[in-house]
Amino acid sequence: MACAMVVLTCTSCHKEDEANEQPTEQTIFMFLPWSGSGIYSYLLANITAFEQAITNNHGLDNRRLLVFLSSSKTEAQLLEITFSNNQCRQKVLHDYTFSTPSYTTAHGITQLLQEVVRTAPAQRYAMLIGGHGMGWLPRGTNVSTPVAGSLQPRRLSPVEAQHPEYFLTRFFGHSSDEEYQIEVSTLADGIKASGLTMEYILFDDCYMSNIETAYDLREVTRYLIASTSEIMIMGMPYATIGVSLLHNDYASVCQGFYNFYSTYARPCGTIAVTDCHEAEATALLMKDINRMYATTDVTTSSLQDLDGITPTIFYDFGDYATRLAANSMLLPAIESQLQRLVPYKAATPTYYSDLSKQETTISTFSGLTISDPSQHPAVSYSKTLTQWYQATH
Repeated sequence: MACAMVVLTCTSCHKEDEANEQPTEQTIFMFLPWSGSGIYSYLLANITAFEQAITNNHGLDNRRLLVFLSSSKTEAQLLEITFSNNQCRQKVLHDYTFSTPSYTTAHGITQLLQEVVRTAPAQRYAMLIGGHGMGWLPRGTNVSTPVAGSLQPRRLSPVEAQHPEYFLTRFFGHSSDEEYQIEVSTLADGIKASGLTMEYILFDDCYMSNIETAYDLREVTRYLIASTSEIMIMGMPYATIGVSLLHNDYASVCQGFYNFYSTYARPCGTIAVTDCHEAEATALLMKDINRMYATTDVTTSSLQDLDGITPTIFYDFGDYATRLAANSMLLPAIESQLQRLVPYKAATPTYYSDLSKQETTISTFSGLTISDPSQHPAVSYSKTLTQWYQATH
């Protein structure tokens, strides 16, 4: 994924004696590493929006919210958002400086999560990751160049011309900051080594709701919350869904996301909550389907695409799986499994891509994508190396 991640060297650590502190119900760790200057102000706005939700709720309800925020390639802070006297405050726990992004390693991720546990012990943990994203793709993959003549960009409306910020998304090009990218499998290894199993991992990044990612994370989180497509630059509407995230109310998270983006200036957005504990059973079923049918048995032009990339990389998983199994006795089984796999989801009638500058109709939506049928040369080999592909073929 193109979620920019860094590792750091602590230059001043303000530690307090927490040895006798009782664990709270849940600690949420909001991870906002350096993702480029173009998105930084929006990450700050995300923090402010979450604070608004906490203020409206008159507190955190025995939860704690920690934020790692990188303000540049060389500086970062670990903050805690607290609430008292009817307002939120930001408490600086650590100041960091760093020269190399060693938190792109599993060991670096483990170190940071262990610091979160020491600082804010809890019965459960959840993680929010904000920045850029490019699904399961290996770091450095470049998919931003469309086939010549394949796209006919839509002319900007007067509103778009006057307010371009309303029509940007969080995807700006996966290969631009390869040094700060991390692969999903590395993230999973880092969480596993920390000894944590997340209640949920929310990706406030583009293209992260895919079966390959869900399968990689199946041992380190119960739920994956993410978008199948590009997320508008505003990101998750934390002022609307923040309290639902505090309480793990997934239905309300999806409903709040939909309510916000269905009335947004560019009314486009998709979200899904995937039960990663169902990923293994899904893989076993898909392996049976793949034994009977080949990817080429499905015409890709008829599949629901959910990206702005040419050729398509992210196809709707449910559409692909049910079409592949359409003439077999396994069809009812895969339809039932898809419902267990994605218990909550929401999508506007169209999705928007800043890559293509186009809106595309969503005719069917399962909440996850899959890249098995993709014919894009950038992923033709790398997709076969994913844990998902190897478990299902």
